[in-house]
Amino acid sequence: MLWTPTFVGVTNVKEFMNHYTNMKKNILFRKDFGQILVGTLLLMLLLLAIVPAVVQWVQSEARTSVKNQKSTAALNLAEAAVNRGYWKAKSSTGTFAEMSAGTPFPGYQFDKNYGDIPGGEYRILITSAANGGITIYGEGRDNSTHELREIEAIFQNETVYSPLLTQGNVSYSKGVSIFWGPIISQGNITLDNTTAQWYFPQKYARADVIGTAANPRDTSWPLPPNTDGIEWWANYPKVPELPILDFAALRSSAAATHTLNVYGCRKSSNYTDPTTGANMTGRAPWANKGTCPTGSPHYSSPTGGACYGPYCHFGNNWNHPFSPQYHPNTNYVWYWDGDVTFTGQGAAPSAGLDSGLQGTIIVRGKLTIDSGGDYDYTGHVPANAWRQHQKFTETRYDTPASGEYPADIGYHQSAATWAFGTNSFCFPSKPPNTMTCGWVNTVGVRGFTYVGGNLIIKNFMDFNGAVWVNGSVAASCPSGDPNCLSSFCGIFYNDQLQVPTLNVVLVQTDWQDTKPQSWP
Repeated sequence: MLWTPTFVGVTNVKEFMNHYTNMKKNILFRKDFGQILVGTLLLMLLLLAIVPAVVQWVQSEARTSVKNQKSTAALNLAEAAVNRGYWKAKSSTGTFAEMSAGTPFPGYQFDKNYGDIPGGEYRILITSAANGGITIYGEGRDNSTHELREIEAIFQNETVYSPLLTQGNVSYSKGVSIFWGPIISQGNITLDNTTAQWYFPQKYARADVIGTAANPRDTSWPLPPNTDGIEWWANYPKVPELPILDFAALRSSAAATHTLNVYGCRKSSNYTDPTTGANMTGRAPWANKGTCPTGSPHYSSPTGGACYGPYCHFGNNWNHPFSPQYHPNTNYVWYWDGDVTFTGQGAAPSAGLDSGLQGTIIVRGKLTIDSGGDYDYTGHVPANAWRQHQKFTETRYDTPASGEYPADIGYHQSAATWAFGTNSFCFPSKPPNTMTCGWVNTVGVRGFTYVGGNLIIKNFMDFNGAVWVNGSVAASCPSGDPNCLSSFCGIFYNDQLQVPTLNVVLVQTDWQDTKPQSWP
């Protein structure tokens, strides 16, 4: 029906004009309404055209989502397989030794399907790997679609996996500086005003990494981000457990080699010097240079002469017959049931006062360092040691220059060996964003050092290996350097250390998602 305008009731021109204006508005309104209707129809036609495509896309996405869920379920099963293999391998030192030697274990040769996790099953293969490690292959299969995933993980039994170990929290304090290996903590890592200025080595903590107001690290604990991706990682889930040292075996080894509770000129067990053949009965065989001072159990040295310094120093590598000078390829266990002090300071090796020990050092009490080191040699540098030195200070990073840290040979490159006592390197100094170069280090202890009590540093002596301190670390700074920014006991990490333990400490060195094999 067409709409027809009407002018009924109009009695004058003014009413006519008002009526005409209202009619015009109505016509315009209906014109707009028609335009909206046309637009709506066009939109509906467009929707009718694209809805089938949208439905098809949604269905495809749903299928993909289900497939991804099944694939994720299979991956979770593969991870469970690796975890089961991991716990089997570390169940005992004997089990790991056999697995690392290639001995097959029933149930861990892809010969058994485990169904203890709802929704699927998994199987495990454990083989030997390079450097005495093992490779664990874990495969998972989803029950509904038989989706398969596989994980390959390589583990090493690294008894000593950090240059600085402790039972709980790590307090990284002035007087100690660490090279080539990461600080790994079972709890927090706390830096003081000095060490907070050093942005090396890398730091991994189960809990928090705590800096200072001037040099903070984790500022959002416990919320992410928990890492800067270069130097520190908090809330790190892959911190290995601590080794349980076999103190009984270590003490027995020291007793067998007459390196148990040796204190300078004090009497020790009967022994014949393997170098000179001299009878050392009733006296300590560790200082065959000179005689002991008055007031100690006196004896004459097989070589004659007098002691240098306060008393004959058993630790000097030029003096005692078990020293690395005479036995460079032999690692002895040096064991003390109580406290011990490494003392003496000589101007040259002939002075016979500095320290030079090689092997495993066990001090169940307090260890005081009051001696320099005089052991020079060319030693091993861990692979990729450069990773620990990507950043030196807050604003200074590794560059293509060499010598910016020990064994540095360029940007993100480190040498395989280092000549202790010969090669030199640079180190951050005051002001903290500058570097001083020309540092040459001689080693006092080459090997693993365990301290049951406190470590007291009165003189600065370097370690090549690792140090485990259960107590605190206290260092006295030389005059003129109250912050110890340019004087320190260096710990140069050696990742090849082996110490008798009662447990297996597996460190994951590689992980990758690989192509699974066909299941029967």
